[in-house]
Amino acid sequence: MTNAECKRQRVVGWDASHSEFLIEDYYYFSKLKRIAEKEGIEIHQVDNFNKLEEYDVIVFNYPEERFESWEIKKIWEWLKAGKRLIFTSYYKNMDSTAENINNVFAKLEIPVRINNDVVIDPENNAGDMMFPIARYDKYKVVMPCTSSITAQKNCTALVISSDKALAKPTGFKKPVLGVKFKMKGEIIALGTCVFWDNHCIELENNKMLASDLLKL
Repeated sequence: MTNAECKRQRVVGWDASHSEFLIEDYYYFSKLKRIAEKEGIEIHQVDNFNKLEEYDVIVFNYPEERFESWEIKKIWEWLKAGKRLIFTSYYKNMDSTAENINNVFAKLEIPVRINNDVVIDPENNAGDMMFPIARYDKYKVVMPCTSSITAQKNCTALVISSDKALAKPTGFKKPVLGVKFKMKGEIIALGTCVFWDNHCIELENNKMLASDLLKL
């Protein structure tokens, strides 16, 4: 499939080469896949890293394996070519996912870091303080079991927690939970990989967030 065909049909490449949570796992992501299809978005699970270059939106959902140097170079090429690359992690650097993502960002000098912490909100939550309710634009979203994110120049906060939220043990108050780094393409980093799983995608406006992320 050519890049033009992918863009016209709104096809997303979901990486499966770094031990990620997989879009074809029915128990966890069947709802996301159905919601995307209703929005005219087709998600392909991609086992071969090189084939990801066929897609304009690429998802790395909880990468448990480190990225090789040649893969990081490819990511840089894709970013310069105008693609959107989405990286999601989990709280407290579970399975080294934050470390693996941060290594990519460090090698590419992208000023974004996923922190080794967990965000709790004792007042604004979806029934559990580790399910903080945050803001995406003007909308409420639930970001379960999330790390905080720090970012600097050329970055925009996408998801921000409430005034009552706190990241432990880093101590960040009202932490940012999702950011966008913009050049010709985009890097989107999120502190959690489960906001769009079957359990959480129907909470608050998570469906909207998921759909917007997958559209370029």
